[in-house]
Amino acid sequence: MIHINNTKIKVPMPELKFRKRHQGVFDALRERGCSNIVSIIAANRTNDVSPRAQQDLLKPSITDMDFWKLKDIDIAADRILLAKQRGEYISLATDFDVDGISSAVLMKKALVEYMGFDEDKVNIDVNYRMEIGYGFSKAAMELMFEKAGDNPPTLVITADQGSNDSVTAGLYKERMASLGYDYADVIVTDHHDIDEGNTCPEALAFINPRRPDDDFEDPTICGCMVALLVMSAARAHMVNEGVLPEDSPNLGELLMYACLATVADCVSLKSGINRFVIRRGLVDINNEVIPAWTVLKRKVNKPADMITAQDLAFKLGPAINADSRTGGDGSNAINFLMAKTVDEANFYFEELTSKNNRRKDIELSMLEAALADASEQYYEKGMRGLSVYLPNGSHGIHGIVASRIKERFNCPVIVFSPSDVNEKDHPERHITGSGRCIEELSIIDIVKKEILPTCPAIKAGGHPAAMGMTITLKQFPQFQKLFDLNVKKDSVKAGMSDSDFYPTVKIDHLIKDGSLRVLQGMGLLEEQKKLEPYGQRFEAPVFGINGRFSRANPTRTGEHMKLHFIDSLGHEHSAMCFFYGRQPWLSILEVGQEYTFAVSVNYNNFEGKMGMLIEGIAEGFNNISR
Repeated sequence: MIHINNTKIKVPMPELKFRKRHQGVFDALRERGCSNIVSIIAANRTNDVSPRAQQDLLKPSITDMDFWKLKDIDIAADRILLAKQRGEYISLATDFDVDGISSAVLMKKALVEYMGFDEDKVNIDVNYRMEIGYGFSKAAMELMFEKAGDNPPTLVITADQGSNDSVTAGLYKERMASLGYDYADVIVTDHHDIDEGNTCPEALAFINPRRPDDDFEDPTICGCMVALLVMSAARAHMVNEGVLPEDSPNLGELLMYACLATVADCVSLKSGINRFVIRRGLVDINNEVIPAWTVLKRKVNKPADMITAQDLAFKLGPAINADSRTGGDGSNAINFLMAKTVDEANFYFEELTSKNNRRKDIELSMLEAALADASEQYYEKGMRGLSVYLPNGSHGIHGIVASRIKERFNCPVIVFSPSDVNEKDHPERHITGSGRCIEELSIIDIVKKEILPTCPAIKAGGHPAAMGMTITLKQFPQFQKLFDLNVKKDSVKAGMSDSDFYPTVKIDHLIKDGSLRVLQGMGLLEEQKKLEPYGQRFEAPVFGINGRFSRANPTRTGEHMKLHFIDSLGHEHSAMCFFYGRQPWLSILEVGQEYTFAVSVNYNNFEGKMGMLIEGIAEGFNNISR
């Protein structure tokens, strides 16, 4: 049982379970000279023993990357050059999340500061999440025209969206023709899954590494990285054509925006390209090359320490997303990233922080209702594909709630909320859903291939780990049944059993006996850092430690708690437990009893030493299954 507000909710007690270790990878890294800890962490996350895979993990590089392999990128580069020569108005039409916001800022900086476009002729058109939703839709197009006034854009470049919006591209060209324009084009840059058979024919150029006919080596890059590669191709083309001098700066510094987007968009961090982007971007972020990064360092209390991928994922990313999640248009986020002074960046960061605090309040209320519903589905109905409708929910926030529920039950989850909160419930009411999936399955395949043929959606899109969709309220009961049915069916195909639909804390290594001395200094943390960044598909390591629970101290706010335990060598350790009332293992703790503590380690900036975070607890010593 856990407590959220005044509600008791039954959730599973996570099992501590060793990660499967690939002995070949472990041996290869040890032969290379890597430490035992580094070799363990890597061998627990990949089965690729090739030298290239080792390089991707330890020293990722993009030296061999060829952006010209992206289909249509040459067409896009040529059209962007033409827009410069004509002095055209351009719309940067992007999604509203961190990936889309970062893409918008990156493209505007690339065009204006690196390629010499007129700043007043390059407009950012971020989708208004709460009113328009995802995609380059007709509503998004109408808002773009409204904002443009007497100067409609003759070139639209999308980012992080557009793959399945060819119809809107056609409507845009028709509108421009009716206004008397001889030319008007759409360049689609995206990274989301593409509807089967779709070629986005109304777009002049369609750049997406997930295209079936694409030759680019990595389909897992984020939308902002796709946008950066398109801008890089345009710059290279301008140099080749003599429009820009040969010594004009490349766009390497803009990798810091792709770094932020790569972290926040939950793309695979097994990818060498994605790992390089984050590592290289963090260098510029920590060098504070723009005022936004100076403010970020101050706000996360790291004046002397380094900003990490975790800071971007859990501190800046949610604040940027909160701008649109709470009804904003994304302008605060854009202004923060484009601020020219520290004071300006600080002002917009405070705005984002205020919105994020509001988002947290709404999220907790939604989570209370959604978890209670999901718990009933899981325990009483035996469902493993969990779909929840929240009549009072906010569709700007339900994606976060879906993630929280997925973590609690280790089941694919879709949370639906009304598209229009002011509209009363009726059968044709539009409800939007945000889904999150477990690693073994693909939520986009389950929905698009198995469900939509018999329960068609108004729209749906995404990728294997996350998706969004819109259906009518009357469809929800049918969808709920089909989602559970097809999750179970696909799980059988994937070789899963029902016991796999249960939360686990994956343990990399049990530290015990003489090895416990590694916990006394910074050695463990230093070894762990050699494999950063951690994230999607390459999660941060968790270690097991046997100990006797000795005491607990609530923090000043009372929300969190510091737990103390004594290991077999008699050393006392402390570990933070955030929101301890929401942890199912709280009731099993007794002073003096033996437990296996699952902990992650980080740098404790306040105490200047290695810190621990509680990830899970099991009764008894060595209570980790295989």
